[in-house]
Amino acid sequence: MTLTLSLSRITGRGDRKELHQASILMAKGDTKSDPRLDVLVLGEHPATYLTAALLAHKTKLRVLHATIPGEEPVDRLVTINPAFFDLHPLLGPLLKKLHLTSTYGLRFLADDPETRSDYQTKSPAALITRYRSVRDEMAKLAAAQGVEFITPKQLTVHQPDEDGINITVGKIMYRATVLVLGGELDRQQQAMLGLPDNWGPDVIHRYTFIRCKNTAKVVDLGSRPLIPMSLDLHGRLWWAWLLMGDGEFQICVEQPLDGQNGSEPRELLDHWVDVLKRHGVLLPKFEFTTSAVRSMDLPLAGALAQEGVGNRTVLVGPAGGFYSACAEDIYPNCWSALYAADVLKKALREPYLQDALNPYRQKWRTTLGDYLRGPQQNLRFLLPLVYRNPAMTSRLAEAILMSKSVVR
Repeated sequence: MTLTLSLSRITGRGDRKELHQASILMAKGDTKSDPRLDVLVLGEHPATYLTAALLAHKTKLRVLHATIPGEEPVDRLVTINPAFFDLHPLLGPLLKKLHLTSTYGLRFLADDPETRSDYQTKSPAALITRYRSVRDEMAKLAAAQGVEFITPKQLTVHQPDEDGINITVGKIMYRATVLVLGGELDRQQQAMLGLPDNWGPDVIHRYTFIRCKNTAKVVDLGSRPLIPMSLDLHGRLWWAWLLMGDGEFQICVEQPLDGQNGSEPRELLDHWVDVLKRHGVLLPKFEFTTSAVRSMDLPLAGALAQEGVGNRTVLVGPAGGFYSACAEDIYPNCWSALYAADVLKKALREPYLQDALNPYRQKWRTTLGDYLRGPQQNLRFLLPLVYRNPAMTSRLAEAILMSKSVVR
C-alpha cells in the first residue's frame, strides 16, 4: 500500500537555499546516486535537526533530513530551560549564537489586582528567544555534521517491511532503515506506520498569542524581570504568560480544547490583557488588533498519553507530544531528540531493529514524566496557598520551571 501527501512547498526562510547548498557540499554521499539511508528524519522542529545532527556526529551513518510538504512552523517567543545547553556538547556554543533574554523567576498574578506572589532566583531561571532563531541554528548545526537536506513538494511513505521503509521524497525513492518523525503526517500515514492517528481532546491545548514590538514601552519588567503568569485565568485552571524578548513581548494564553466551555481564545486573551493592565504590567493605552492573534494546537504532555514507537519509526518533538504542561517547547522536545539518537545508534547495530527501539519508549517514560506533567494534579488545592505562603510559591514555581516535586 502507498499513501501520498502532496501539498505546497514551504517558503519564508531566506537562508534556506544557502543552508541546503552548504549542507550538500558537506554531505557524505550523493543522494541521487545512492538512495540508501540509515535514517530519514522528517519535520522542521529544532528537535528534528538536533536528532539528525546527533545521529551524524562522529558516526558513519547516512542521515537525510526532509521537511514535510505543507508544514509551516509558527514563529514566536519561546522559553528555554538553561539546562538545555548542557544536554550535549554540541549545544553549548548556542549560548553565544542565540540572542537570549534572561528571566529570573515567575510572578503569579490573580485576577484580583491586589493578589500576587513572586518567585525570584539569583541566576536565570529561564531564557527567552525566537523559535525561528533556534530552528535556524539547529539546522546549521546539522549541516556542520554532514547531514543532507531536502525540501520536497511531494513526500510518499510506502508500507514498511522487515528490512526498511521506502520513501519517495520529491522525485527520488529512498530506502531508509529507520524513520524519525518530528512533524505531522495525515491519519492514514500515521496508521500505516503503526502510530495513533490523532491526539485525544484531553491532550490538545490551544495556545493563543500576540507578539508586539515594545517601541512604545508599554511593558517594563525591570533589569531582572520575572515572567508574569496566571494559574487560574477566569477562575479556571487556564494558564497565561507575558514573555519579554529583544525589543518585543508576547502575551499568551492556553486552554484545553475539551474544556473551553464557550470561552473563545480571543476572549481569554482580552481578559489576560485586562489582568495585566490592572496589575500595572501593561500600560492602559495598550491595544491589539484581531489580525495579530495567532493560535496553535499543542499536545501538552502528550508523550505521556500516546505511543512513541511505531513500525521502524520513532517520534520526537511535536510528533511525540514532548511539550511541558506550561507549553515549554525547546528543552523537552530536544530532550526527546537526545534519547532517540542514543537509542537509534545502538538499534542500527542490532539484528532485530524493531525490538531495539523499545528502550526509547522506556527511557522517556521513566525520565520525562514529572517534567511534562507539571503540578496540575494538585493545583486546585494549592492555589490559595500560592498567594499566602512564600514556600509554596517557590515549590510551585520550581515544579513549573524545573520539574521539581511540589510535595517535599
